[in-house]
Amino acid sequence: MISGEEKISNKDKALQFLSNYENLLKCTPGISKINDKEFYASVKIGPLSVEVQGTVVEHRVDGNKVFDKIEVKGPGIVVTISTVVTVGDHILTWEAEYGLTGSLAKALENTITKQAKELTRQIISCSVSTINSSNNS
Repeated sequence: MISGEEKISNKDKALQFLSNYENLLKCTPGISKINDKEFYASVKIGPLSVEVQGTVVEHRVDGNKVFDKIEVKGPGIVVTISTVVTVGDHILTWEAEYGLTGSLAKALENTITKQAKELTRQIISCSVSTINSSNNS
């Protein structure tokens, strides 16, 4: 599990942005196609580039908390990423957990976990940047 917190300029803008799962997907590097809650992406696993298919399994907002669960399927592996983002007045607190299954899960566990953590940081960074730079409501 990884977690962190980021400064935000506006709680309402943050909740508005995070309440739409498509914004999460737009902030995900490598996504080539989005079709409702399904997406396709090219990801690097070590030296290899792999095409994966993903699904937003859960996306819900409960007060100032946003819960997301994404499942990504690649050759021989399924990665599940669950995140909880809590929006405060000027701070965004987040935590993410990862699950790996499939025939290559054990062999690639360290590499994929490292990639998933980096991807999570990139998505959070993009989201915070978008929230803080948007002047429209």
